[in-house]
Amino acid sequence: MEKININDILEFAADRSARKALFKEGHLDSGLLLYAPGQTTPDHKHSDIDEVFYVVSGEGTIAIDDKEVLVKEKDVIFSPNGEKHGFYNTSSDNWVVLQIKINTGKMD
Repeated sequence: MEKININDILEFAADRSARKALFKEGHLDSGLLLYAPGQTTPDHKHSDIDEVFYVVSGEGTIAIDDKEVLVKEKDVIFSPNGEKHGFYNTSSDNWVVLQIKINTGKMD
């Protein structure tokens, strides 16, 4: 077992959003997505990754297949492979999102 305290790794970059890796094992990869106000991750999709996003703190907008959804602390979002999604911190506060990725493709 491994333990990480989120407060110990919160380092927001001034110029772009950041990802802080947490745990990676087999098909699982998790990390924190850190967005200062105005920062984004452009819309994209994955052909072989399902993702779950949990809003740890703050609020922002997630675009899901071109539909904008406002999310806030304690919201959970599931994005299956093939679904387009992007992140936009439209608030004046920092936004922290736990990202859990499951690789659904064949692994060597």
